[in-house]
Amino acid sequence: MTHVETAPHECEGNLIFTEHGLSPYWIIGKVLTAGFDGYSGDIETEIDGETWTVSLTYQQSGIAPRPEDDVGGDRLYEFRLGAYGNGERKANFLIQPRFVDMRHYETDDEISTPFDHINEDEGVNVRFSSSNLEPDELRRLLSLLVQDVAQEADVHVNPEYFGGSVNEMSNITTYERYVRVNRNWSQKIVGRAGVMQRLMHLCATEKGSKFEYRVDNEDIVGYNHRVILPKRDAQRLISGHRFGKQIKHYHPKHVRNNDEGDPLYHPKVGVLLKKSLTGHSFNWSERDELKREIDETLINVLDWSEVPVRPDQTTFVPDKHFSVNEAEKSIQRQSDPTPEMETNQEALLVTVLRDLCDSDVEMLESLVSDGGERHPQALADQTGRGISTVYRALERLQGIVRNDGASVSFASKKLEQEISGIVESTEHQIENAADRAAKILNLETRQAASSAWQKWCEKYAARISETGDDGHPTVRIDTVLSELKSSSLPCVDEVLQEALNAWRSEGRDPLDLLEARVKWRTSPESWQVGKVSVNTRR
Repeated sequence: MTHVETAPHECEGNLIFTEHGLSPYWIIGKVLTAGFDGYSGDIETEIDGETWTVSLTYQQSGIAPRPEDDVGGDRLYEFRLGAYGNGERKANFLIQPRFVDMRHYETDDEISTPFDHINEDEGVNVRFSSSNLEPDELRRLLSLLVQDVAQEADVHVNPEYFGGSVNEMSNITTYERYVRVNRNWSQKIVGRAGVMQRLMHLCATEKGSKFEYRVDNEDIVGYNHRVILPKRDAQRLISGHRFGKQIKHYHPKHVRNNDEGDPLYHPKVGVLLKKSLTGHSFNWSERDELKREIDETLINVLDWSEVPVRPDQTTFVPDKHFSVNEAEKSIQRQSDPTPEMETNQEALLVTVLRDLCDSDVEMLESLVSDGGERHPQALADQTGRGISTVYRALERLQGIVRNDGASVSFASKKLEQEISGIVESTEHQIENAADRAAKILNLETRQAASSAWQKWCEKYAARISETGDDGHPTVRIDTVLSELKSSSLPCVDEVLQEALNAWRSEGRDPLDLLEARVKWRTSPESWQVGKVSVNTRR
């Protein structure tokens, strides 16, 4: 299936050159001193038809020179090469000397570098950061900019110095790609029922998880929302993924609110790989795999949000660096994991609640009343049960609660919310609530995936959820429906008639469905709430 091509936003890391030792470092010093007397000023050059403004400066490093280094000071210099292209395209390169047994200029302490782990005795590290440049484009730009600045200084630089191969220790520490979506689709991503909320409730289930959902709605809802997925959570989200990442929805610093024709009126949606979320930097040689993993996450998250991923300018908004084009390489589509996670947890909940005994009920009630976490002995004290009884109850409740020895807590935020809702809505009659939940949600193990009701749910992206205080559920339909039979969209009355027919065909009581609320989409961002029509009672 085709999908839109993503665009690079930012990339940071290190390029290590060892084939020519420190010669590339020394020649940059010569360019700066002999050609520019220490500061190049702004130099304009053209590369592939694009005008770049380039500057070369120096700064003091913390590295002491070796005895053979004739530099006339107590520390070596580093050189900063900066470049600004069209729009917000920019690159910054910090050129640093590297050699074995490097020492701090003041303390004489040894300085650890990648050269501690490679065979070469000396070389050059180029620390880079960029905006709106592909990694390979950035790599090529370094070599061309060095040549253009050297030519301006009338100093010859061997093209191989920064144009040859890079050492295998070269790495990427930060890498983000993005698309710009029409603002009308934002609620699918950051809204109350959006994918970010679903991930927050359904992915952060592991003890010790660093999963976070950071929200900044300073100027507009969705101003800056970030789902932070450490490595373990990212692997759970998409099978086979190896790297921790952030999923982002954000507007520019100054939100545009008046001109829908301005691309910056519409938010970016991006995926950022970061060293700190994975525990290590990424090999430069893995850059194609990094792009694939970013794209798989970004396109699938949009797909799970029900945002169309085909290159369509009614969905995506081109800007100076993002074009609404079809991707050259397709990525693997994954089924939306959030309904599956939710269904699994609901099924587990119903299965466990059916077989509760008095001590189990008391454990759950105690946890709810105390904020969802207690020491096993505290549970025993509050319930008046022996500690052995508490441990037996916790074993029966395995999957619903988690016991790490020092603390008992609910296994997930969703399960805590479900149990709390049952306790509050039934005045502590958990067993009865469990029976009703099992009946309404129809999560019995005998349910067949090929049932008429299940087929209707799949046809209209529907599910039963949100059982209220009165014990009646909500039928949520994610397909956009119309109240007019003349519309090209499915008619809500006819869809609900199909639902009731499917419900009856399995021998279920029609009243269970007729008493439910119905919630359906009237547009990608709007909902209508009603009841199953009286006309469908026949």
